[in-house]
Amino acid sequence: MSDSSGSARRNLCFGIDVGGTFTDCVLTEGGRVWRAKSPTTPGAIGEGVINAARLASERRGEPLEITLPKVARFGLGTTVVTNVLASRTGRRVGLITTRGFEKMIPLARGERAIDDEGWLVTPPSLLDPAAIVGVGERIDRNGHIIVPLDLAEAEAAIRLLVDSRAIEALVVSFLWGFHNHSHEEAVAELARRLYPDLTVLAAGSLHPAAREYERTTFALLNAYVSGSLGGLDALADELTRLGLEVPMLLVHSGGGSISMAEARRRPLGLAASGPTAGVAACVATAKAAGLSDVVTCDLGGTSFDVSVIMDGEPARRTRGNVMGMWTALSMVDVESIGSGGGSIGWIDARGLLRVGPRSAGSRPGPACYGRGGAEATLTDALVVLGFIDPERFLGGTFQLDAAAAQAACARLGEALGMDAETTAWGIRRLALADMVRTTRGRTGALGLDLRELAMISFGGSGSLFTPEIAVTVGAPKVLVPELASVLSAFGAATTDIRRERIASVLASFPINGKRIEQVLGELRESLLGDLASDGVAESDRSVIFEADLRFARQISEIARPLPAEHFDAAAQAELLDGFRSEYARRYGHGALVLGAPIELVAVRAIGIGRTQQAQLAAATAGTVAIGTPAPVARTRTVRLERGEDGCRDVAVHDRDSLLAGHVLTGPALVDAPDTTIWVPAGMRALIDPQGTLVMERETADASLPPAHAMEPTT
Repeated sequence: MSDSSGSARRNLCFGIDVGGTFTDCVLTEGGRVWRAKSPTTPGAIGEGVINAARLASERRGEPLEITLPKVARFGLGTTVVTNVLASRTGRRVGLITTRGFEKMIPLARGERAIDDEGWLVTPPSLLDPAAIVGVGERIDRNGHIIVPLDLAEAEAAIRLLVDSRAIEALVVSFLWGFHNHSHEEAVAELARRLYPDLTVLAAGSLHPAAREYERTTFALLNAYVSGSLGGLDALADELTRLGLEVPMLLVHSGGGSISMAEARRRPLGLAASGPTAGVAACVATAKAAGLSDVVTCDLGGTSFDVSVIMDGEPARRTRGNVMGMWTALSMVDVESIGSGGGSIGWIDARGLLRVGPRSAGSRPGPACYGRGGAEATLTDALVVLGFIDPERFLGGTFQLDAAAAQAACARLGEALGMDAETTAWGIRRLALADMVRTTRGRTGALGLDLRELAMISFGGSGSLFTPEIAVTVGAPKVLVPELASVLSAFGAATTDIRRERIASVLASFPINGKRIEQVLGELRESLLGDLASDGVAESDRSVIFEADLRFARQISEIARPLPAEHFDAAAQAELLDGFRSEYARRYGHGALVLGAPIELVAVRAIGIGRTQQAQLAAATAGTVAIGTPAPVARTRTVRLERGEDGCRDVAVHDRDSLLAGHVLTGPALVDAPDTTIWVPAGMRALIDPQGTLVMERETADASLPPAHAMEPTT
């Protein structure tokens, strides 16, 4: 962002992640970090954010009102859009489309969901079929008008939807509207003139890409959640009142940050805000560890999120499932399941124990929180099994009720003929099995071998599960960053501003390069204007390009970086070679067909606005000789298997006592002020110079780590 006159005294960065249970905060000053957790306040996002920021500021040594004027970056990962989608509390949306295509959205594509009884069901529709109206018009695949728009019919449709169907937002999406916006824009402008307070979106200009279904659902979802940002506006106003002088930046699904103005234009981009921030922080963690390919595992209060970093960049996708609806949305490729610390154990219609996706959230929360929750959750199970010490939760500032956790597990197990400990063991094993399945599925879809990938574990409960996931799938290494429990919050303070624009091409190679260069130039100028409107200094703006390619008549594309803004024969050959190599890596060389024509579906421009960011610094607590045994603080009885012989006393280490160079072997637990780390049997853990706990499988002939493992990286 461009500097202001007061920038010289601004050297602090806030990063905040609003989770389903806790709001996490990090406050950084150079290499120093202060962290805090505050219960998330449902329906009042600002309260939890301000409380967490205030606590972190006080731990730094001054009130929030004194700290905020010194802040250069205030980044936020938020669940406001996700919550609206999950609770189905968005606006009532109407759709005007080409006559004859009114049934396109009701015939939904997407994933089935599990209801409260355990049955697979179609997700509730966000659009009432009665709020869909077709009008006479037609544009062909080349953008030529075949049937002129009937504006009188369009006006009647608008009035019907607003006056009789009581819609609160309107989407206009016509067939081939991305090639020729004229009909959509005419109807949208008419609707805005008739009803100035109505939210109106034209799908073709909002996302000018092929595939009418995904383009339409993208506009519908944006309209549906368009009323969800009120809490963020109120939060921004309150932060300004308290002294914040820089704009609040929001992490979006594409892996960057956006301003409040851009969030209002495309609010759906905030749907995966929190998990994306965590992946951004993992990029920095992997780089510091000298790794380019890793799997990231984030376990918070409501979900378990898996993503992949390849060649130092997060894997991405340009469309996917958002709360059960298939849509066009540029996003970091994160797979989420409802297995978090607050996930509730229950018995399905077959009499079998299940876990999630329903969550206890922050209120009432797990039974052990003592806030009125009575159902057994994964956190309750971990308390009963001994993995979590109820007296040291959140550094002893939030004491858990172990008796309530025991009682909740006992009640659940009674119907199954199991005692509390066996039920808790079953809850943990089922959750772990779901996490393993999800991890294998996400990496397998990208053609990756988990035996060759390290894993990064983060989130409040992540490090109690990721090491065992690694053992199960054969991953050689697990990294637990020193900021693991608040890594998503740290990520919210590390992302550059990111804007994207797309243009459909739909052409087979070889392609007229001049035509593509003209399109790329137009996209570039538009993006530079976007970054300027975000307040990014000219020297901090840059644009890169991607192309979506597929073999002719296939339904899915692969995005590949464009070698340059030029699109001559050499650039096209390089692009095609890269596409074939990536296709073979994902699907095998046998899937390639020699001479098969390749299509360029679309080109994408990505604008990057460099911002001031929090830095991942080396640990400053001190070092010891490499391989020094870590001090044991105490032992704790942990149930590792079911049955009478399933309990074992394991060594417990205090995270604050571990220095770079310390080594410990599993089975062991590490109690940190805001998380607990599990080191399974057969694994050895080393504290590296960044304060990261690096776990690797023990080998008979390697009692010490290689010397290069302790070399600091830059």
